[in-house]
Amino acid sequence: MTVALLPGMRGVVAQATPAASPVASPAVGGGIEAAVKWLAEQQNDDGSFLGFSGEPDAGTTVDALTALAAAKESGVDVGDAIDKAVGYLESGDVALVYAQTGVGQAAKLTLALVAAGIDPTDFAHVTPLLIVEHGQNADTGVYGSGFYDHALAILALVATGNDVPDSALDAIQQGQAANGGWSFDGTTDDANADSNTTAMVLQALAALGEEKSDLATRGAAYLQATVTEGGASYNAAEGSLPDANSTSLAIQGLLAVGKDVTALQASLATFQNADGSFFYQAGANDPNLLATVQAIPAEAGVILPIVPAAATTGALLLFPGAVAFAA
Repeated sequence: MTVALLPGMRGVVAQATPAASPVASPAVGGGIEAAVKWLAEQQNDDGSFLGFSGEPDAGTTVDALTALAAAKESGVDVGDAIDKAVGYLESGDVALVYAQTGVGQAAKLTLALVAAGIDPTDFAHVTPLLIVEHGQNADTGVYGSGFYDHALAILALVATGNDVPDSALDAIQQGQAANGGWSFDGTTDDANADSNTTAMVLQALAALGEEKSDLATRGAAYLQATVTEGGASYNAAEGSLPDANSTSLAIQGLLAVGKDVTALQASLATFQNADGSFFYQAGANDPNLLATVQAIPAEAGVILPIVPAAATTGALLLFPGAVAFAA
């Protein structure tokens, strides 16, 4: 089922730093291996994962596929979970319907396929990258409905070796709030900036080779302002509580710009249950599928976009600062 990436693709792989080694806390759920094991146990026979509705969900499956690929690239045995997830996505019109939902969804599907070593230009009769390429607003330069989508689109373009227009970087500059963050809805009010969107934008900037830019430096400062002893919260507002998803994204965003995330990874480990799953927020310790999916790449010290090590040879290039995983 897995096929080679296109000749000429620029192989942009996840950055990893010595501080980004997977965290395993004996006091909680055992780290990335246990998280992957728990996640695989949630997979349905058809390869799908359930969404909020309790039904098989393409978006959740795409997110899980990305997490599984990140775990595999860091040396964790994921069994046949990747092949099963890909099988679900290519069944019927699952991929087609999901990709047509929006630019961000099309970009996420592209990134997940690349991470799994799948050619994203002709998958189940859909080319999600075409939706991304035609998804930029001519007036604002923003892809999709906001900067979270925008970051995903840039990452998808870079991961597939496509040029990113200067207007996309200009949009990031124009959309940065005074406090250094970016908001999900694209507004520049300080109060609307959030850690999740900012972390995604920092990964996009790193993929563009802008990880040392003033944009990235100010973005990282905002992201660090959302971090407390217990992890990262959704925004920097007083009283905001840390959660596993925001902590995981903060790890990826800070890794992308070369920050030490050792302490933050230790905080993430405290969100892990004994069964390997992650819960969303302290006080609500029920296993949370999306929190677990988000935590796995952060535990592995992996940022987007992910390209398998086997795809980073020959004509494929790495962007500056990227580190290819050992094959």
